[in-house]
Amino acid sequence: MKKIQSIFLSKLTALTFIVTLISIAIFSSCKEDETGLPKFSTGTPSITRVYVLDTVKRHKDSSIVAAEPYTLLVINGENIGGIKSVFFNGYSATFNPNYSTDNNLIINIPGEVPSDSTVDNKIRLVTSHGEATFNFKIIAKAIVYGVDKITFGIERGDVTVVGKNFSDVTSVVFSNTTIPIKIVAKTKDKLGNETMILRFPTTTIGSSTLDITNSSGIVKTKDFIFVNADVSYKIFTEDYGVGIGGGSWGDPMIVNSDQAYAGKKAVSKAYDSWQLASFDIGSANNFLPYSTDYKYLVFAIKGGSVPISFWITTNASKESGGYANYPDKNKIDAAPRIWNYYKIKLSDLDFWYPGTRFQNICWRVQGNAKIENIYFDDVMLVK
Repeated sequence: MKKIQSIFLSKLTALTFIVTLISIAIFSSCKEDETGLPKFSTGTPSITRVYVLDTVKRHKDSSIVAAEPYTLLVINGENIGGIKSVFFNGYSATFNPNYSTDNNLIINIPGEVPSDSTVDNKIRLVTSHGEATFNFKIIAKAIVYGVDKITFGIERGDVTVVGKNFSDVTSVVFSNTTIPIKIVAKTKDKLGNETMILRFPTTTIGSSTLDITNSSGIVKTKDFIFVNADVSYKIFTEDYGVGIGGGSWGDPMIVNSDQAYAGKKAVSKAYDSWQLASFDIGSANNFLPYSTDYKYLVFAIKGGSVPISFWITTNASKESGGYANYPDKNKIDAAPRIWNYYKIKLSDLDFWYPGTRFQNICWRVQGNAKIENIYFDDVMLVK
């Protein structure tokens, strides 16, 4: 912790030193009156160029015409001392007048500046002697904070993406393809939260990120990889997969439509002490031989009224000992009252080892647990 603090303080000190040097360099060029304050011109303001506040040497001959929000800029020109207002795309930005001279203004681009196709892409300065404008684009690519589900396919329903800068999105495709994904609707609430509802096409793509394009460029949903249920090994989606049925200790598993992570149906199981829910392949003809083609286990669980821990086990697990043991690597925690979605590498689980055939998968609780009704949905093996 001390090392981290030391690094942070060193960086903070270096940044303070750079800003101080730049400020001295900028302000030292200003003439002062008898009071020691900068002497401002009374002429019409104009903007010559804009550059990033970094080091004067690096940027002394440079000029930029676009930047992302939160970038610290120097606006350079003439007669810009005594500024009353600064606008980026019509959005009023705050600034410290102490960082203003007759030729330079240091200012940070606000994060709330609009950037869609309706803006004028200009910086506008207002003084008591006039206004100055400068063509300048705010680069604000789409940002994805979350999704309501990452599975898609027939009967999976639309996917809602939550984020920012969606208003001027013109295209959503599977990454590295030209296969379009339909934008059904866009919304924005009073707090600025944005959503985009997407409708995925029927495709043979197993899983993919998305490329989202707006007026500022293309962004890839690196943290969200969408899984195609139609080409995965379905254990349970809208119903049990081919040749698969429900098994359990204690109360039976029930397919119902009162809850669903995706689509319209899920399967429920009433849990008590030491119980498990099991998805079983009913015929030896359908048992899956070990295959390295399958890379992930995906599933969704809606928890009960309290947090619950589950242990995943299969007939092909090495450490479970016929459901007698609880290996740490197979433990998951489910938050209460919400759908919890999991995408786990098979290589990170004691799940399926060479020479075996996959026959069932179970979710087991340990010890004395309160009776809870738990829902499972979108249980699949993904290539």
